Amino acid sequence: MHLLYILVIIVSVLTILSALALVFGSSKSEKARSLWFLVAAIGSAIWGMSISVFLSLKTGEIQEMNAPKLVAGIYAGAIVMDVALLGYISWKYKLGKVATAFFALVGIALITVFFYDPSVLYSSINLSNMGNSITIDFDRGFYLAYALFFCTITPAFCGFLIHQIKHNRNKQQRKGLWFFLVGLSVAGVLSLIFDIILPPIRYDLIWVGPLTIGFVIIGFYYAILRFKTITLNANWLRILSYIVITGSAVIVYLLIFHLIFSALFRIANPSFQVILLNFIMIAIVLLLTPAISELNAMTKSWIMTKQINIAYIVKKITALNRKQIDLREMAGFLAEHMHFNYVGFLINGRFYGSDDFKLTAKEIENIEKLKKPEKGVWQNASEVEDARELELSRVGTLTNSNGEVIGQMVFGKPVSKTTLDRQDLTEIEMIVNLMAVVVENGGRKS
Repeated sequence: MHLLYILVIIVSVLTILSALALVFGSSKSEKARSLWFLVAAIGSAIWGMSISVFLSLKTGEIQEMNAPKLVAGIYAGAIVMDVALLGYISWKYKLGKVATAFFALVGIALITVFFYDPSVLYSSINLSNMGNSITIDFDRGFYLAYALFFCTITPAFCGFLIHQIKHNRNKQQRKGLWFFLVGLSVAGVLSLIFDIILPPIRYDLIWVGPLTIGFVIIGFYYAILRFKTITLNANWLRILSYIVITGSAVIVYLLIFHLIFSALFRIANPSFQVILLNFIMIAIVLLLTPAISELNAMTKSWIMTKQINIAYIVKKITALNRKQIDLREMAGFLAEHMHFNYVGFLINGRFYGSDDFKLTAKEIENIEKLKKPEKGVWQNASEVEDARELELSRVGTLTNSNGEVIGQMVFGKPVSKTTLDRQDLTEIEMIVNLMAVVVENGGRKS
């Protein structure tokens, strides 16, 4: 089977998965409406899969027997999808209910007539090694009625979408609806060209319509997640959403690969070995993505010596096993990524420092004697005897949930700055407070 047809089938499956996640993830008030979305996804899947299988048929008696069923699936699936999309978008309005009912009746009539007498659409089905197609019969008028149905229902659901956008006060939801509107408009134009105008001349390009519509449905589901229209509480829904989004990214990659491969080597369809190699490479990249992301964040934190990568540091701290925390190791990590020549924790008379930096009993006693700050976390480090020799720049208090001091966090000289600005101090204070929670709730493995 041609790679493009395989991709259309995969997109069809992903649209159904996204619609199922929407149905189960929607609130009770939106559950009934989201069923329209599921029906639209099913219609789109029938449309896309029927096209892919039909275009892949070889010559033979069995194939010729199944071809009429697939052609029926192509046109019936598209009608079901269009009506369901209109229902999903407009059912909340009285006029929308009327419009959906009208187009549903027209769609049912078209499907009934076609199933009763397929010759109203085509005079013959052509299966050959040069490509499969149907000979459309324009004299019976069914194809023109089908084209008119498509050309009227598309502006209808776009019009209702524009109405929703104008009257929706939620900025985030409006963004999602705008995405849906633009996507449907573009997909509608492409479907008009490749699935209505061109089929009498070139039937091999009708896969463009279901592929673009499938991406629009998946894209709208992503917009729903992105703009928090639904909340996925169940773990299996989160996994399902991850499969849909990741699968869509893989499909986009394979489409780009197919276009580049065809342009460079002038081969219509890559071999099975080439396709398999691409899937293996995608799997390797997906498996390495967390490691690559972690390496990138760590490298960025090292390189940005004039600022603190607060997001990376907070991520690492929150991921700690608080029952087995090694404060010396943590001090080394913070010194490295906060860009101080040393960082240390002073807790219960013991000092846990980075890079084998040690304090004498006298120095520890002097730091412990510092007065608790009236506001914030910072103590007056300049009051510590020999503070300049120690290159001591800051001392922060670690306080528990009751406001009691449970330790201190000391900072040496900044590596790449002579002075710390307000943003630096705010970020460092955030880390001090976070480490206070870690020390309070965790053990102190030295």
